[in-house]
Amino acid sequence: MTIEITSPAPQVSVPVTAPFVDTAPVAEALVELVRMFGHLPKPYITFPSGTHVLHLQADSPSAFEAWRAALQIGPGDVVLKAFRGDAWLAAVGVFHGVTVDLTGFGLDLATEAVAA
Repeated sequence: MTIEITSPAPQVSVPVTAPFVDTAPVAEALVELVRMFGHLPKPYITFPSGTHVLHLQADSPSAFEAWRAALQIGPGDVVLKAFRGDAWLAAVGVFHGVTVDLTGFGLDLATEAVAA
């Protein structure tokens, strides 16, 4: 696992010009995730318009680990990110041809460990 200190990405408003049908691959991947892994902890799910990325946010390290294993993301591909005393796990995988951005919150880390 690597540790990365990050700054929040600036929010940029980009007009969405892609037709709604372009979300079909992400929606289909989400349906397949529910079908195959409906027994896993429910993550917070987003897929922004104009992208082919599915974001899964787990609320605990154990939920993150369950999803990481299900998505076959290697343990070495997990990054510990930190910003202003908060820390979270992050990993990127691919499921049915769609990029899956997996994050896990609920880490109980000492401030000193995050700042290091």
